[in-house]
Amino acid sequence: MMYMVRSPTVGMEPHMGVLTIHGSADEIIPVEDAVEFAKIIPNHKLHIIEGANHGYTSHQAELALVALNFIRTGLQEGKDKP
Repeated sequence: MMYMVRSPTVGMEPHMGVLTIHGSADEIIPVEDAVEFAKIIPNHKLHIIEGANHGYTSHQAELALVALNFIRTGLQEGKDKP
């Protein structure tokens, strides 16, 4: 029961786009967790940054670019809908 209260999937609209960015060298959360998360979330995009650790120490520019592109794409798709 407590899991459902904390689940990030509770209350999500099915059409809502979700982006997960995960580092392949994350030493805190295994990349497999991100892959499993992607399987249960509808309308989900998973982007794995090769070599990035949990803090994206040497991959900040790629992290920002991926996030900005996701936001831009979502905004553009929103404009295309009536």
